[in-house]
Amino acid sequence: MKGKPLRHCQIYDDGTDTIKLYLDGYTNAEATASLPDGWHSTGALQIGRAKAGDGWGEYLHGDVDEVQAYSGALRDRDVLGLGWSTDPCVC
Repeated sequence: MKGKPLRHCQIYDDGTDTIKLYLDGYTNAEATASLPDGWHSTGALQIGRAKAGDGWGEYLHGDVDEVQAYSGALRDRDVLGLGWSTDPCVC
């Protein structure tokens, strides 16, 4: 996949305590995980790096473009259109 742009989407649903990963708008059962204790954020949204020990590290090797964040969990049909000039209705 080197050189091919990919659309990655990660959705955390607080109501079901699950996290689901999408690649180019599609997902499957293997890309869903349960988070029984929920996701407890302790800071601002971080893109392209992760917590490593007591500081930041694990930097992304590549480019990030057109980041979108929503205050609610998107539905499967909403994710499919992301990145193609569509805005999902988070109703």
